[in-house]
Amino acid sequence: MFKPKTPKTTDVWAKDAATTTATVTGAPSALTYIGAGSEVRGDVRAAGNLRIDGAIFGTVQVDGDLEVSSTGAVEGEQVSARSVLVHGRIKAKVHATEHLRIHGKGRVEGDVTAQSLDIEAGAHFIGYSRTGTEQEAEVLQLDHEDPAADSTADDDEIRPAV
Repeated sequence: MFKPKTPKTTDVWAKDAATTTATVTGAPSALTYIGAGSEVRGDVRAAGNLRIDGAIFGTVQVDGDLEVSSTGAVEGEQVSARSVLVHGRIKAKVHATEHLRIHGKGRVEGDVTAQSLDIEAGAHFIGYSRTGTEQEAEVLQLDHEDPAADSTADDDEIRPAV
């Protein structure tokens, strides 16, 4: 007459997957954290913001802001983010669509492209920098006569330069 109650089970993985998908696609301010003592070898792409307390060896691409703490390090080909804040060490080309700030004991080795670059006293920067918005070069159009179009002229005839 009475059946033993069986506990309802829920698919924990499906719930986590739905949450993760919503976080990654819906929230650009989501934070990805690489903890102190952690080491990542390979390329890293973060949809939101990224804070590095450990080390990454590879290319780093962040849709939001990147912060490298005093214990953090990045070594690779390129680092790109909206804004980059460096307390630790970056050894790569750095592209920041907004600004790059190197704090007191921070160190950046590599060429930098950013809207603004702020280097505090005591910080180290080795490389070339390009700041500000890049303006399109003005193209001058020169009108020249096509020598092949004037087939009536003799080869021996000397014409004045225009």
